[in-house]
Amino acid sequence: MVREFLFASVLILGGICPAQYVQHTRSGGSKGGWANLLGADTQRLELFVFRANEMQLCVVDEGGGKPRYGSLETAMRANRCVAGVNGGYFGSGEERRPLGLLCCRGVVISPLATGSFTVAGVVYDTGDGIRLERSKNISTPLRGMQEAIQGGPFLVDHGQVVPGLEKTKKAARTFIATDGKGTWCIGVSNALTLRELAFWLADSSALGGFRVSSALNLDGGSSSAFWETTQGVSRPGFKAVRNYVGVRPRTSQETTPELERH
Repeated sequence: MVREFLFASVLILGGICPAQYVQHTRSGGSKGGWANLLGADTQRLELFVFRANEMQLCVVDEGGGKPRYGSLETAMRANRCVAGVNGGYFGSGEERRPLGLLCCRGVVISPLATGSFTVAGVVYDTGDGIRLERSKNISTPLRGMQEAIQGGPFLVDHGQVVPGLEKTKKAARTFIATDGKGTWCIGVSNALTLRELAFWLADSSALGGFRVSSALNLDGGSSSAFWETTQGVSRPGFKAVRNYVGVRPRTSQETTPELERH
């Protein structure tokens, strides 16, 4: 693991603001060569950092069959979000059936699942706060969730890297994380192993003032997408997905429309 980090932060996290875009980069550790010269060796995290008392989660469903929105940006704008990423895992058929819990505006679209590392955790919004918990230890009944999505594996738990994470396959990653004190982020990385991403997130000095207590992996690879409005960043995915995880001001909760009809 390379211990020297090269930070290229668009906004510095020292003195965390309510909502902001942050980018961190570091060397992947190769010893020179064309990859280094061309920048292919650079590892990157892009985050949208926010406070749960000012921002709420917004889980957006594309539906089965023809997508309602067709892109992350369209879905986020239609639901008055200021940032978003692709969501949870889904089946390969035409219906793109969600794998695990999916709850949008209090309506459970797909039930809670257990027994797989891909559905190890649930992140949900009760209307007055956000929680990230193990699927087997959910402390809130489904009827108490306004927005919820299941994902996995857990990357960081109680500030520690989760043992046994895959350490050979590199891919783009999507994740959600919290410091356990009300600050959260949604984010994407370029090609990393799950273990590499977990160690980066768990490093207490790697993300400035944001120290990760818990982090959950979402659907990554070619599905990975990131969009936010503060800096106008848009990283579209290369694959149609079933759902997205967005962030919007809590004051907009009552004015957000029901499921869009397209």
